[in-house]
Amino acid sequence: MDRTRLLTEILHLYPSPGETIYLERVDDDYHWHIVDPGAALPGPGSANQAPDAWIFYSGTWPSHDTERMAAHLDDLLAEMESMSGGAERCRWPLDQPYPLDH
Repeated sequence: MDRTRLLTEILHLYPSPGETIYLERVDDDYHWHIVDPGAALPGPGSANQAPDAWIFYSGTWPSHDTERMAAHLDDLLAEMESMSGGAERCRWPLDQPYPLDH
């Protein structure tokens, strides 16, 4: 599914606070599902193809506001991409104190 459909599905099923979701991207196609509480976390990918990027998320989603949810999802997708070799997310070097002076 594309990003627009992904947002629509998440808004429709709206994960509860504390629920863990698994989100993956294969090429330009996204897949996601809510992980059952107490169940072992699944490994990335499916029987058909390993994902290019994946992430587990268990934080609180914004209210049912479509604009806030879209921004939250964009941030989550950007984080997922950065962890798989995508654009840097402005992390600071571990040997320097936070916050970094720019």
